[in-house]
Formats: sequence, structure tokens, C-alpha cells
Amino acid sequence: MTSLTSRLSSWWEGEETDDESGGNADLAADVAGAETAKGAGWPAPRLAAAQMLFGEGCTFPGSMPAVTQLIEPLQLDESMTVVDIGAGIGTATRIIAEKTGAWVEGLETDPAQLEQAAQLAEQAGLGERVSMFEGDLANNGIEPASRGAIFGRETLLGTSDKDAAFLQMWSLLKPGGQILLADFVAKTPAGAKDDAAEWAKFEKLKPHLATVDQIKQGLSATHLDVHGAEDLSEALCGHILRGLAGLTATLKQGSVPKSQRPWVMWEVELWARRVSALQLGNIGYYRFHASKAAK
Repeated sequence: MTSLTSRLSSWWEGEETDDESGGNADLAADVAGAETAKGAGWPAPRLAAAQMLFGEGCTFPGSMPAVTQLIEPLQLDESMTVVDIGAGIGTATRIIAEKTGAWVEGLETDPAQLEQAAQLAEQAGLGERVSMFEGDLANNGIEPASRGAIFGRETLLGTSDKDAAFLQMWSLLKPGGQILLADFVAKTPAGAKDDAAEWAKFEKLKPHLATVDQIKQGLSATHLDVHGAEDLSEALCGHILRGLAGLTATLKQGSVPKSQRPWVMWEVELWARRVSALQLGNIGYYRFHASKAAK
């Protein structure tokens, strides 16, 4: 793979590019040095870099129109309560509340992202309909069988025990409650294993990829009715590539502080590798919709 980080270096004030043989490794090491603890949260420079790539208040590809389209199968309204698992800085949490009127709880384990999510919700005037809590599927303090919907993007990627995750989701839902997950999957297991190994060199977590059928079977085994599994790989690639293209103009202006540049380059390389993995066709990005049986 041709390193995008090498090209980015040349865009900044005519600087020479790093030697590609070691540039990626050095970049990963520099950024990893600020996140030495396993499972450490996102430092402020990474939060800033991701938002430079995908827009203010957004650290994941696809802004309001993309999230609005993504949640359509849930048919949410003002009477519903939604849990956003792994909410990050609350991008989808806020969009769901704003576009549907639903009451949304964002669960996030990273205090830095949690703090920014709460600030952004307050600034957006969503303080009443959006609540941010430190927690995850296994530890959240939510009363069982009390929520109308669960939403998650990339919730399963770092989870090795997906069956346990599905059971935890089931336990939070009211009868008739729904689940909508958008996540990376192995489209062809043999090829996906090799592609994931290359991709994982730049990841902060170890990807645990399941096939579409394995996820559907896991949901069904938890007594959830599966309504659909849709391939959104092409759409995600488009969102990522638009973010990369939009970033170019900002970088050429030379307005990025030198201390911030390694983080920007790392974030670009991360998502460029994800695009490459998706375009090879062995790994996909799918939307899953399921529901708990009504009484």
C-alpha cells in the first residue's frame, strides 16, 4: 500500500517526505507512545485529528445524513428510549435525538470522549434528551428490559465473545425492542484473516471479525428476530474518501500545528487502511437489524 502519510508530509509547507520504508512504523510508534496503557482512551490530539477528518463533533465517517439513513429501520419517535453503545463523542447520540425526538443514552468508557460528548450535547440544546454515561454493555446500570432500542457502530469489532454481547443487548430491551448494529464483518473468512492482519498493524484494538451468517446466527440464538443484513461497504468507503479529500485543503493551508501533524497522519493512515481492506472485498461493513419478541 502506498503510504498516504508520505504524501501528506509533502503537502505541508513543501517539506520533504519521510522515507516510506520506516515512516509508517515510526508514525505508529509515535502515536502509540501517547497511549501506552491497554485500552487507554483517546488523547485530545487524536480527538482533534479525527474531527479535522470527519467534521466538528464527528470522529466517525458519515455525518447527519448518513446516520439518519442508517437508523431508518428503527422508525424511532419521541416516545422511544435508545441506548447508543460505544457512543464516542456522541455524534450519533445527538443526531438520533435531534432527528427523531427519541430519548438517547450514550454509553462510553473513555472519560475524554464522554466529557466532550456531554459538552457537545449541551451546546446543541439537547441536554434534556441526551444523557451520557460511563459504561459499556457489561457495566451500565441500566434496568433490564427497559429500553426500546439499541444502536451501535463498530460495537462488535473489538469483541471476541459476541454471543455474550448479544445476550447483554437482549437483556436491556423491552419486549418488542430493536437492535441496529453497523459493523465490520468477514465476507470471505480465509481472505479476511490475512487482510485483517495487515489492517490490524495500525489498529488500537485487535479486530475480531465474524461472518454475516455468524452474526445473524448469534442474534437468532439469543431469541432475537433478524430482519436484515445489508452491505454498506461502498457507502462507508465513500464517506471515508470524502473526509480524506476534504482534509487536503486544510492541510495545504499550513494551519495545522506541527505537534498535531503526527496525529492527523495517523488518523488518515488508519482510515486509508480500512478503505483498502474494504475494497479488497474480503472484509465488509454491514448493517444488522433485529428485534426482541413482543409479549
